[in-house]
Amino acid sequence: MKPLAIVLAIVCFALAVAYWTGALQFGASHPGPHHLHAVLFAVLGVLALVWMRFAGARTT
Repeated sequence: MKPLAIVLAIVCFALAVAYWTGALQFGASHPGPHHLHAVLFAVLGVLALVWMRFAGARTT
């Protein structure tokens, strides 16, 4: 589950940067940067990193 959490965190941070700069307009009602969406995706990225940290070790 740790690799999934890392990938999810990277995707969330990339989306946060894209929304912050205004490069991504998916689901937006007006053009320009959407800082609230960027903050939301940054928080989701941090939560994914917390999930990765607390994920249990693999058992064999």
